[in-house]
Amino acid sequence: MRHGNFSGVIGCAAVLCCISVSGLTGCGGDSGPTPSNLAITTTSLPEQTVNHSYSASVSGSGGAAPYTWSVSPALPGNLSLDPATGAITGTPTTAATTTHTFTLRDSSAPSQTVEQSLKLTIEQPLAITTTSFPDASISSSYNEPVETVGGIGALTFSIVLPGTGTLPQTLGLNSTTGIISGTPTAPAGTFPFTVRVQDTSGQQDTKDLSVRVTLTTPPQITTTSLPSGTAGQPYNSRVQATGGIGQLAWSISAGSLPPGLTLDPSGGIISGTPTRGGSFTFTVKITDSVGQTDTQDLSINVTPLSITTTSLPSGSIGQVYNQTVQTKGGVAPLNFSISQGSLPAGLHVNQLTGVISGTPILPGGTSSFTVGVQDAGGQSATQALSITINVPIPPSITTTTLPGGTVSKLYNQSLQATGGTGALTWSLSSGSLPTALSLSPAGVISGTPTNDGTKNFTVKVTDTLNQSDTQSLSITISAALAITTSSLPDARVNRAYNKTLDRSGGTAPFTWSVKPSLPKGLNLNASTGQISGTAANGTQGTYNLTFTVQDSSKPTVQTASKLLELQIKD
Repeated sequence: MRHGNFSGVIGCAAVLCCISVSGLTGCGGDSGPTPSNLAITTTSLPEQTVNHSYSASVSGSGGAAPYTWSVSPALPGNLSLDPATGAITGTPTTAATTTHTFTLRDSSAPSQTVEQSLKLTIEQPLAITTTSFPDASISSSYNEPVETVGGIGALTFSIVLPGTGTLPQTLGLNSTTGIISGTPTAPAGTFPFTVRVQDTSGQQDTKDLSVRVTLTTPPQITTTSLPSGTAGQPYNSRVQATGGIGQLAWSISAGSLPPGLTLDPSGGIISGTPTRGGSFTFTVKITDSVGQTDTQDLSINVTPLSITTTSLPSGSIGQVYNQTVQTKGGVAPLNFSISQGSLPAGLHVNQLTGVISGTPILPGGTSSFTVGVQDAGGQSATQALSITINVPIPPSITTTTLPGGTVSKLYNQSLQATGGTGALTWSLSSGSLPTALSLSPAGVISGTPTNDGTKNFTVKVTDTLNQSDTQSLSITISAALAITTSSLPDARVNRAYNKTLDRSGGTAPFTWSVKPSLPKGLNLNASTGQISGTAANGTQGTYNLTFTVQDSSKPTVQTASKLLELQIKD
């Protein structure tokens, strides 16, 4: 930096001129060039392996030379940083990836400082770690890698020729992944070879290895038993096996499968629909592509056609019956029949479905018979069965009395009964109903009676099985209730009074009442309708009284009212 000289009356004490360049300040005159910004230009560090000489450097630009370098934390063992040049040198002893902050300081005043974080990777030495390979089998896929550690960059694998030997036929080494793969073919044996791996830094390693190729395990049938089947029902079961070379072929070498079943020669599946029952024994044989074989004795039990229903529920006369005879096995269609006996009267069997249905009729009791079934494959089965048909309880009339009625008033009563089968029908078997009343088939006595009096009669109820019951009954029709007294005699003060009100019709007993109340001293007998007593002094006058009588008719009582005048005199 260059400084100028000032002259004149005005000096630095009078005028302060400050110029700052890279942290330096001067007063007056010219200054030197300003340093450019300091920067670290290194963005990554090369990799190296343990026990190999390492040489790299970090670089900077800008600022004012000379530079000073430092690093934190310290570099791995045996590596050092030259503070003047930024050179990193040494022979690393430990494999690791570490991160370090590099600091660059220049010589400007004041100085500039910059930092840069960089990763340093020290790898293990390249080496093949695989010591042996698993055996390979003829005709079985093989896939095994050559394992390694260390190395820088991409690895390249190869078989050293000439070496200890070569890989078995049809196996190959992938030069990029190091995987040995393929499907070995005959002959069997042990095949030695030498494999080499090399990285991008020039490191390499070799190792003598070998692969033993063995004969594939002969085919072996592992299925020792097969599930049972049912005649007429689909069947599907696989015979299992292990081992063998290539495609396996299945066959029956002795005996025979149940009729209707077949063995798939390529999959070992026994399937189909057996057509008849029994126990069938046979020998299954398996053969691989090189002629190796195995056999297994097996059997399949097929359940024949049978009737599984062992009993049938009871039925009742006049009530619908519907039951199916159940079967197992058999080749559709099935044909049912009845032999050695007969079904209860009114029932029949459906030849195609085995459904026994209908409506039983008299007589009841237990019917024994034999059900037979035959399928389309010629199988047949029988089962002895029976059905008990119960005779229902006959109807019984529970109505023992009927309420009375009243002339000119609607009468409606239902007769009650229990038991019986089906709809019940009512009728008169003797006697007659009160005039204008009638009995419906449903058991309702109704109408509006026109005459009073009592009628005796007998009702009859009949069910659909013609079972019946009778009951003697009567109905009393009463005349309409009315008060027939047309006037009341006069009463005298302090003299005994006695008058009984008259009425007609109705059903005893009766209850009398009056509104408003009788004058003081007089009373109304509620049971007899008698007015009695002695009118007290001061009750003289005329009284308008409403008398009401109520009877005991059922189900609805009758009432009658009448306005009468009572005069009380001296």
